Amino acid sequence: MLKNLLIVCFCFSGILTASGQSVFSGRVLEYKTRIPLMSVRIQNSTSGLKTISLKDGQFGIAAKPGDLLIFTSFSYQPDTVLVTDMHAREIFMTPKTTQLNQVTITDTSGRAVANPNAIQYYDPMFHGQPVVYQRDANFNAVGGIAIRLHYWSKDEKQKRKAAQSAKEREISERISAIFTPLNVSNYIPLKGTDMDDFLSLYTPDVKEYTEKKFALVPYLNACYQNWQTLTPEQRKAGEIFAK
Repeated sequence: MLKNLLIVCFCFSGILTASGQSVFSGRVLEYKTRIPLMSVRIQNSTSGLKTISLKDGQFGIAAKPGDLLIFTSFSYQPDTVLVTDMHAREIFMTPKTTQLNQVTITDTSGRAVANPNAIQYYDPMFHGQPVVYQRDANFNAVGGIAIRLHYWSKDEKQKRKAAQSAKEREISERISAIFTPLNVSNYIPLKGTDMDDFLSLYTPDVKEYTEKKFALVPYLNACYQNWQTLTPEQRKAGEIFAK
């Protein structure tokens, strides 16, 4: 087996020598981060030979000075290298970028910032979006970037939902402050347990209170007229029967 392997290697070496080529090698890395890039396609456009980079970014391809090598990968800009000598070389590839729509910068209160440039720096390469480097299942950096396209829309939706909840809590507190025995007794002649039962039946919810037609005095008058039509059991049970 070893003898056969030696023969194959000798023949391959002879072919490369005969054609005037040897192995041009090196590593493919991500620009700036120096993350090794795996599975980058490398083609010798002069001879048509192809190969791919390994897990640590290492590659080797038959070439000679004057050959043109093309490096391509799905998430990176292609690169072209002219072989001038056979020394090992590091090849740097730049991640592709995605143009995103402009977003409105707001502060923590939800108000638009008058001069966002004064407090916000926009990376010209990634348009101010949060950049996350891609990682494998073991959380090892594998190169490339992941731009979360739905980040802003999701954030705005959560912000609107939180604002709505806060508004409803504020209105509920306002209702509780208004519909107390002390305040309501200024409008209807009830006291003690009768007043407590009345409030449990007729304190409006947020939806009813925020209707355009809602007015406190007419509302209390209508509720008191309805109260007078109820039996003692109905008042205690909290069941309202319209007249």
